[in-house]
Amino acid sequence: MSDPMLDSITSRSDWSEPDSVLGTYVAQMDRLTKPVDPGVPLTLSVHGLLVSGDLIPQWQWFAEVSELNDYEDAFYTGMAEHMKEQSDLAHDAIRVRDIGGEVTHRQMSALLAPTKYIHLRNTRIYSPDSKPGDGRLWRGRLCDVSGWTPGGPGASAG
Repeated sequence: MSDPMLDSITSRSDWSEPDSVLGTYVAQMDRLTKPVDPGVPLTLSVHGLLVSGDLIPQWQWFAEVSELNDYEDAFYTGMAEHMKEQSDLAHDAIRVRDIGGEVTHRQMSALLAPTKYIHLRNTRIYSPDSKPGDGRLWRGRLCDVSGWTPGGPGASAG
């Protein structure tokens, strides 16, 4: 005999979906067209680890990776330029829509593109077995984040 309450819980498909509030927060950050400094401090729970850092737009993350000495190559530079262009298109779509203009297909596609990744700067990863490493750039899948809070570890909600 099946339990309707248990069946509804185990059949839910949204457990693998990213948190919609965090996804909206990240999507809004990704649509910024100017670099952020500092980013917005966040702490995430990812597969049992705490990941803490400053949220930045994805195009800015690629730009900063492309500037690192050990990653300086055309791929990251090209990705930074592509992501910045998508951000600019999404921003233009909002501006055009707000003044009653007609949004192009490219602008609409950029605006409606799903946000799948989160990008942090000055990231520290805390695990039970070791001390956190130095700050670095970090990119992770939103669907892997099981919990989050604004601020860094130990930040008070004063």
